[in-house]
Amino acid sequence: AELSGRAESECSCRQIQIDWHKMSPISGTKSCRAFSLALICLHVALTSARLSTASEMSSAADEDSASDSVGRVVSELRVKHHYHSAKKCWQGNLSRLSLSQRTRCARQFLRYSNHWLRVWDHREDLASFRYETDISEKNRQLLKRAKAGLEKFSSRLTLFALKFKKFKMKLSRREARMMKLLQGKQVFKSNRNLLRYNQVQSRIMQDYNQAVGCYAPGKCLDSGEDNVENFFRTKKDYDQLRYLWKSWRDATGAKFRNAFVERAQLLNESVWPSGFRDYAYFDYFTAFEDPKFPETVVSLYNQFKPLYEQLHAYLRHRLHQKYPGKFAANGLLPGHLGDDPWGSQYTKWHNEFVPFPAAESIDFDGILKDRERRGLLTVPQLPHVADEFYRSLGLPKMTDTFWRKSVFLKPKDHKMNCHGTAFDMHSASRDDFRIKMCTRMDMSSFSTVHHEMGHIMYFMLYSHQPVIFRRGANGGFHEAIGDTITLSVLTPKHFKAIKFIQHTNDTSESLVNNLFTQALANVMFLPYALVADLWKWRYFGGQVPKEQLNQDWWQIRSRFGGIGPPVTRSEADTDALSKFHLAIDVSYIRYFVSFLLKFQFYKALCQEAGHLGSLATCDFYRSTAAGDKLRRTLRLGRSKPWPDALQQLTGRRDISADALMEYFQPLNNWLKDYNAKNGVPVGWTVPANPMQSASN
Repeated sequence: AELSGRAESECSCRQIQIDWHKMSPISGTKSCRAFSLALICLHVALTSARLSTASEMSSAADEDSASDSVGRVVSELRVKHHYHSAKKCWQGNLSRLSLSQRTRCARQFLRYSNHWLRVWDHREDLASFRYETDISEKNRQLLKRAKAGLEKFSSRLTLFALKFKKFKMKLSRREARMMKLLQGKQVFKSNRNLLRYNQVQSRIMQDYNQAVGCYAPGKCLDSGEDNVENFFRTKKDYDQLRYLWKSWRDATGAKFRNAFVERAQLLNESVWPSGFRDYAYFDYFTAFEDPKFPETVVSLYNQFKPLYEQLHAYLRHRLHQKYPGKFAANGLLPGHLGDDPWGSQYTKWHNEFVPFPAAESIDFDGILKDRERRGLLTVPQLPHVADEFYRSLGLPKMTDTFWRKSVFLKPKDHKMNCHGTAFDMHSASRDDFRIKMCTRMDMSSFSTVHHEMGHIMYFMLYSHQPVIFRRGANGGFHEAIGDTITLSVLTPKHFKAIKFIQHTNDTSESLVNNLFTQALANVMFLPYALVADLWKWRYFGGQVPKEQLNQDWWQIRSRFGGIGPPVTRSEADTDALSKFHLAIDVSYIRYFVSFLLKFQFYKALCQEAGHLGSLATCDFYRSTAAGDKLRRTLRLGRSKPWPDALQQLTGRRDISADALMEYFQPLNNWLKDYNAKNGVPVGWTVPANPMQSASN
């Protein structure tokens, strides 16, 4: 009776019954209660004998497996019964099958793929979350094994999927898209190559997470990227920042050069079986379905380049005034003066360089810290503030599992990767979604938690899709969703709506001040996000020899961003690899795309919410009309080509910088006027040796 009650409380008997009869060849009706008892008995037997994958999963995370055990056993019994009762036709000779037989075979293969990809994804997700929230050698090994298992299984699926490529089949458009996506994946034909790839990845990740940066001789920070970023974000000592800039690269990028070169060869070889000429083409084509994507993103850069040049000129001018004689007034901006060691954002200079100092500007950090000081807001409450925003749009609330298993505070007894990340755990119950981040009471964390919850909302809304479609419409959609929400919440209008402030100052001067803050985070970031993957693609595609890796990095970093190194560099340094995403080969161009898409999304949702006035003042909080439009798009996942999803949300099928330029138009007008009146030089020249120091 106890087991039966547990079964009925932890899973829906009705849903099990429906699913069972849908997937299984067995006909007739069964007692829900008897069936639940049978499943529990089978689960106990399998667990005791340690023959099920439940026991295997418990080695990675006992509590995670226990919560998902009933749903997983139901799913596995159902699929195992179905596939063990029939020959796996795709393992045979497809040419001997008739058209109708091949079509049935392909459909069976797609069902098989979707089921087992979810199982392997779930295993990898558990191990990844465990390692990221508790960095240890044991958890690193668990993650290494889980990744190897997923990649090996995925390679096998792709090889089988490629067998269907030369045959005709009568698949639906949806089924044909699933097959195409399966065929466009990496294939490690050799177990030796796969093993070596995972060893390289695991070692880089371990070394990166344990790297230490120093800001003066003998004065070092605790290990971890977050401590280095925090120093850059809060300090302004020119020489200390320059010392830490070099120290962090000595501890990371300089050590990863040989591993990067070896991994590049392994990755190039892994995409040849799928018909891709190199990993660069594979990387951008599978994410954006555009064979000329590098040219596309450079064209997008040219659309906002006039705004970037004006902002770069003003920032360089003001920094040159602060640090006289440290660098040329018309040259490259030294890359150590931003909010991070990569010179990608500059929000810490807002208060000091604000266009209208006398005008009232909203101090988001100050407001949050003041509420904390007065006991009106605590750090653990910030995720609930974000959840309330999404619920105000009529979107689903976060699941109980989300609140129980997410990690929002930095642990005191073990190391954790504090980089904010959202996880779709691919659980059978479809309710396990998590965030891990080290939350603080500041604007950065307030923004991050809203952003990461955007990922979670996307996960939740497309969770009904087959696993193959449980992805963003393209590589930039996922990042853009949370960023769109961030644009809405980081407005004076929203802070008033949630009663964090009593009134707003809606003058044109205060608007320009607020746009200046947003530009330091968004516009200054775009060139870095562009060159990060351009540099990688140029090497993978054979355009740059390995002997010129660092020179090429600074060549395109200075060309597109007007940023140079604060100390002279050499080919041994490989500075690009000082960034986590580039070190472990996580796509970064998605951030470039997302930073443009979010302004398109934002404009569309603001129009749906009936906003009037400057685009930059919009807050679509509590607009269920905007929420409905967003929901319809997010539910698609990757089931349709991304231009279809983009058109559904924005009314146009192409990525554009038009909405970004409209958003920042008041600031752009002011910058052009200021720079012209004060004789501020606009633009920069790339030096013959881009690795020479931009600092005196």
